[in-house]
Amino acid sequence: MGFKEDLQKLSVQVGERKDYINNEETTKQSLIIPFVQTLGFEVFNPLEVRPEYIADFGKKKGEKVDYALFKDKKPVMFIEAKSVTENLKNHDAQLSRYFNAVPEVKLAILTNGVDYKFFTDLNSENMMDDSPFLTLNIMDLKDSDYETLQKFRKDEFTKEELLNHAEELVYMSALRGTLRNLFKNPNDDFVRFLIKDVSEIRVTSAVIERFRPLVKKAISNTVLDIVSTSLSKDEHLEEPEVIEPEILTEIQETENSQKREVITTQEELSAYDRVVQILGKYGKDISDVNYKDTTIYFGIYRKNITNWFLRFNLDSQTKHIITKLEMDEAKLLSNGFEVGPPQKRNGNSRIYFNSIEDLEKLENLIVKCYDQLK
Repeated sequence: MGFKEDLQKLSVQVGERKDYINNEETTKQSLIIPFVQTLGFEVFNPLEVRPEYIADFGKKKGEKVDYALFKDKKPVMFIEAKSVTENLKNHDAQLSRYFNAVPEVKLAILTNGVDYKFFTDLNSENMMDDSPFLTLNIMDLKDSDYETLQKFRKDEFTKEELLNHAEELVYMSALRGTLRNLFKNPNDDFVRFLIKDVSEIRVTSAVIERFRPLVKKAISNTVLDIVSTSLSKDEHLEEPEVIEPEILTEIQETENSQKREVITTQEELSAYDRVVQILGKYGKDISDVNYKDTTIYFGIYRKNITNWFLRFNLDSQTKHIITKLEMDEAKLLSNGFEVGPPQKRNGNSRIYFNSIEDLEKLENLIVKCYDQLK
């Protein structure tokens, strides 16, 4: 039987016994000693387990911790036991005195046989932390609890590993709490960070408020996606709704357009006409090819605005086309024109040119972009 199975067996035993226990001594014998045995310590061997171990602190003499667990003849863990009928809330200080009195000990456990609180000295060496790095209910163990308790087994226990793992648990707990709060109610800084990663628009308070529900929805969809992909394909889970970057872009453009008027120039219309002519020349269906002008770019799409294949920027000193082609493929089709990376997540490549007449030299690239549409 493996360690996890031993703990599961102990969990069942605790559930069966606890209602028949009403004092500390019976709690020790029926619930806590079996836990110590599960960790691999010989409970009747004083070289490994010593009850009523003296841990005097300062002027206070006769202090005794319920159990001291030894490895290589040195104390490594203290266990302070309380009756299964007691709440552990107000007993940390007592355990702290024992822990602080014996520098060799790096793990202190407070338990009533059902609930366990694990302490160490992350904040100040040889001084027990005020808060436990781990709390668990032996009758309701999580997968992560089995993994952690494995590190406390006699054969595997080391002080260095304990401190490293305890520190990880503390940070993980703090990070989970922060992420949980951010996911439930994304704050302005978090929303602003995400907007800047997908767009170049000016982030105002109005933009943040518009994006906040989208961020919450995107987080929810992403979590569902991660969970669903980790499950068996036989469960036939529905694919979660995904918010495409293009849809976000349209919302961004709407917000931006409220600040600046969109003016479609003759040069942009000429670019559209030239693209349509090139596609027609190669026998492509141009009946549903249209354009969308924004304050960020002049886009050409087929059927709907999210199905774009070219985006022009003709307002800047360096005219360029943004495409969904990867950089290497764009270079092969660019007929010697300079190719660079796009900004943010706006396409995959950027081709620089001088005038609308140059589009004739980019026919192969334009047709390839059209052909890539779904």
